[in-house]
Amino acid sequence: MIKKTELQLEYSAIESAINRAIDFFWSNQLPDGEFKVHITQESDSEKTSFFDSCTFGTALILYNLSFRENFKIEGIREKALNFLNTNMDQPGLWRYFSTKTKFRHTCPPDVDDTCCVAFIFKKYKITLNNKDLILANRNQNGLFYTWIIPRFSMLFTHPQFWLNSLLSIPSYSTFWRFSECRPNDLDCGINANVVLYLGEIEETKKVIDYLIDVTLKGKETEFDKWYLSSFPHYYFLSRAYFNGVKRLGVLKETIVSNLEQKFEQEGYNNPLDTALAACTFLNFGLITPTLQETIAFLLANQKNDGSWVSSPFYFIGPTRTKSFGSLELTTGVCVEALIRYQQAICSSNISQT
Repeated sequence: MIKKTELQLEYSAIESAINRAIDFFWSNQLPDGEFKVHITQESDSEKTSFFDSCTFGTALILYNLSFRENFKIEGIREKALNFLNTNMDQPGLWRYFSTKTKFRHTCPPDVDDTCCVAFIFKKYKITLNNKDLILANRNQNGLFYTWIIPRFSMLFTHPQFWLNSLLSIPSYSTFWRFSECRPNDLDCGINANVVLYLGEIEETKKVIDYLIDVTLKGKETEFDKWYLSSFPHYYFLSRAYFNGVKRLGVLKETIVSNLEQKFEQEGYNNPLDTALAACTFLNFGLITPTLQETIAFLLANQKNDGSWVSSPFYFIGPTRTKSFGSLELTTGVCVEALIRYQQAICSSNISQT
């Protein structure tokens, strides 16, 4: 246990930063409950950015804020849950695009958005009946396809979904044609989020084996079209571990060592990656000198409005021509790191290394 007097970071400074970040969310949540994500497109001649209405960002921010309770967060959560609920397809599936965009029906439901939202719903005791359909969306090796589309394994177990989705296939053709996505995509980080929702069960054993193997080999970003940096991968893997998938604990030493080496060689480049790393340390139950440096960096780089600068969180394909991020996405991970660090230094459940 670390004595408070040994800490260089003042509790009051962290509390002030947390409150300013919560105020930022309180002021910037859209009326329907959504939090903004922006897509940035780059070409040889220009770089453009615009609002990309989606479900993922709101689901992630709800998780980020779930470690603190007050009346503002309760109000934020109620509106955000309502937004996600209005964007649900039966029997408890989510697409990336929200109902506010004309692109919603151009791409199918996916296991990433579905499992990130469903985990939040489960956390707040909202019942869904989607697990059997998610489990039917696997390949012969037990890994989860990213896109939930009609597959032979669903024909007899979920005939109504199969029929309804079959009618939608023509509308997906444009998405496959003009993106780097394909119907049988298998993405490493996305499988980590499926395991977060389904947990450590017999049906996820092969997925967990796969996640461990790929990460130990340092190839996590090679097997993903969306999360092209190790930082979100480590965050998602450690998040699943923190929430009960304890077999992923074998990755702790490798991930922590990789993060410490990366910061030693490259320093602290942006708040998003720094916060993702901080949360990873906390998910594994560690307070290290590197963690304390990440917290100091976050405190020093918070903007006057309570947010932190936007950086790309995910992409759509390895060419990196389209990236996604926002002040809200970055600030969510940053405030999670600060809240949990503050809680950690006040408890005896975190070890110092």
